[in-house]
Amino acid sequence: MPQGVTTNVQLLQHAKRMRIPFFRGVFMRDSLPIGGIYRNESGIVNLDNTTGPGTHWVAYAKRGNRAIYFDSFGNLRPPNELVRYFGRNVTKIQYNHTPVQTYDQSICGQLCLQFLRTIDACKFKDIHRAI
Repeated sequence: MPQGVTTNVQLLQHAKRMRIPFFRGVFMRDSLPIGGIYRNESGIVNLDNTTGPGTHWVAYAKRGNRAIYFDSFGNLRPPNELVRYFGRNVTKIQYNHTPVQTYDQSICGQLCLQFLRTIDACKFKDIHRAI
């Protein structure tokens, strides 16, 4: 796993190496996939726009009509762009309430990878056991 700040290229390489289930890719919040959402997919999203340098990585895992949104700072809802991307295909979005990172740490990318690697092992039920 990379140390410190992570780039989209590093996250993509590690996600492939880790064989994250249903991994769709790494995106900026304003450049989510155009081809529509899949029944099952996972992804990592930066909360900055494509014109920005990048600010903070978050992740999502969608299975059927349910999605789990992970933000390592905890208790933050998904950005509107991601909610619109889910559209009517998702009837329930869960998100973690407990922070697992402080604002002076630069490990959000690594925590997203860990979340995506373990969420299916938790039977997609207990988000807090996945991190």
